[in-house]
Amino acid sequence: MKKTVGVISSRLSMAEFYAGILRELCSDFIEVISCSVEDESIRKLPQCDLYVSSITSYDMMLDSWVRSYLPAQSQIVSMDVSFSKAAVDLLRTYPEGTKALLVNQNKHMTMECIAQLYHLGISNIEFYPCYPGIREVPQGDLVFTVGEPDLVPAGHGRVVDIGSRWPSVSTLSEVALKLGNSFFLESDRFRRYQAKLAGVDYSLLKITSDSLTAENKLEIILNSLDEGIVCIDETNLVTLINRRARELLDVSRSDVLNRKVNRALPVLPFDQILKDGAAAAGPFLITVHGRDLGVTVSPIRIQDQFVGAFATLQEFHTSEKQQLALRQQKTHKGFKAKYYFRDIIGSSPEISRVRDIARRMSSKDARILIEGESGTGKATLAQAIHNASPRANGAFVRVSCAALRDDLFEAELFGYAEGYGGNTAGRIGLIEHAHRGTLFLDSVDSLTPRQQASLLKFLHDGEIIRLGSDDPVPVDVRVISATAANMQLLLQNGSFRKDLYYRLNVVQLRIPTLWERRADVARLIDYFIMKADARFELTGRARLALLQHRWEGNLRELQNCIEYLKYTGLHMVDLEDLPEVIREARSRTTLREDLEEQSDLKLREYWVMRELGEVYADGIGLGRQAIAQCCLTHGNALSEHDVREVLKTLADKGLVSIRTGRSGSRLTEEGYLKYRQIANTEGI
Repeated sequence: MKKTVGVISSRLSMAEFYAGILRELCSDFIEVISCSVEDESIRKLPQCDLYVSSITSYDMMLDSWVRSYLPAQSQIVSMDVSFSKAAVDLLRTYPEGTKALLVNQNKHMTMECIAQLYHLGISNIEFYPCYPGIREVPQGDLVFTVGEPDLVPAGHGRVVDIGSRWPSVSTLSEVALKLGNSFFLESDRFRRYQAKLAGVDYSLLKITSDSLTAENKLEIILNSLDEGIVCIDETNLVTLINRRARELLDVSRSDVLNRKVNRALPVLPFDQILKDGAAAAGPFLITVHGRDLGVTVSPIRIQDQFVGAFATLQEFHTSEKQQLALRQQKTHKGFKAKYYFRDIIGSSPEISRVRDIARRMSSKDARILIEGESGTGKATLAQAIHNASPRANGAFVRVSCAALRDDLFEAELFGYAEGYGGNTAGRIGLIEHAHRGTLFLDSVDSLTPRQQASLLKFLHDGEIIRLGSDDPVPVDVRVISATAANMQLLLQNGSFRKDLYYRLNVVQLRIPTLWERRADVARLIDYFIMKADARFELTGRARLALLQHRWEGNLRELQNCIEYLKYTGLHMVDLEDLPEVIREARSRTTLREDLEEQSDLKLREYWVMRELGEVYADGIGLGRQAIAQCCLTHGNALSEHDVREVLKTLADKGLVSIRTGRSGSRLTEEGYLKYRQIANTEGI
């Protein structure tokens, strides 16, 4: 009996596109139903064995909303998408320096497409993002669209449709495995499909074949490694040796398999494990046929019973061994992340969404750009991601980009060789210290053009060269960046390189301000009082003032306030005891509430009227998404659902004219007059 798969997307056309691909590939074992948010068919989605949700990394924040329409305990696969080889080949035909718009459904999907194309090697085209609701459409004679030409603004040059992105190989593999049909991964249809996608690694997919024995699968994996692997069983017989180990030790499989390791491979230090019963031994330096090898031996135990051991071998120069020792020593001296996801306090939807996405992204190795105002906790989130990642045992190296001068930048990040600049000893840089760990670039917007160029080269090459040396050193780091700046403005005025931005911004996370997540303030007050080991209590008036304060400095300002109150030595803190800036803000809040009452409008209704009022003279309207984004820019958090309700209320009052399609909603003449009257009132 066929199983049922429900495909969910924001637009109807995309839902049908993805559903069509699944039907073509898997019609012999699944039935596919498509639905979308656009036509609200998601509300009528029947029970399915599996749901495939087409969402971007940003839109993952909507998961909880999507789940509300699905039956409890539903299986959901979040769809990854890839460009086709045909699309990439087409883009490569354009001359170097081509400038073009790239159009997609929204800002975040557009940015994600551009970042993915740059990572696929499309460096000959400079893309300018364009999407519905953008305030100012970039000018260009060439426009690329990703399967959605209806979103292209009128009158903007030649339009080239490079086709929609396709479900990735990993997505189809996950669908097949969750439905219990791994045989699909060996089918000719699956192989033909994966051959059409850009950047597919065929060897890894072949590992999933059920026709292979466990031993064959393990051998294929181990043979793909750069490190040599030698395994022994509890009787000290060699049970496995991969291709790289045979090359490094210059032996054949028949020379060593099923022989005692101390006779077949006496050069390997297995006796350290067998003799001492240690958890691990090494690294050791051995020499085989004139080549230096680093060897680490680890035991395999099941319920404290020794069942074997394995050795890893890697070729390296003596200087590499010294660098590794320095990295380990430096890591123990303080390159540690001390915060975890449990340290991100709050249960509001705003912070919960960010925390959930970050936790999911922790297991990946993609670069992350964290945006947020000063004091929102960007460094805390970066450390939490590191501690939840496979790199948690590695170093977490924080680089304050704002504090690095041009003349010290390369020396600090890349290090220098012995003798450089008169130094008697060399020094490894911060990037090397982060090897096998995380490099956190704080205030990345502060990088100078020269520093940006140096960082871009490292990200492109994956290796560094110390000052005064010609030898490249491969470095394996995950890069997380943070900024409090408006990066789009920096890109527009040329202060920040676009190619660097798109290399850093693979996954984008925005931490909400404390005002946006003000439902968490009460809990944060108690948390900081406990953390400061303070002994005071707050009166009702004082607590209300703290709850209603806007906290322009976010978490840092709130924590500083609690520290200040602790040092006053008061047992009971009243309104008059609070810092002056909070008392003054409390007075302004009271004035705002009075004016709100006099104008017969709720504050969020005024926020929407203000955004429509700013474009009234231009004779244009705004859609719900654009209004929500504009409100957020002014520090006022409204969802699209909130905007819809507010617009309906304002329309009922005769203040707004709601229009469908791209024309958007506009203020009526009466609405504009009321907006101007309120805007001219002091305190609003």
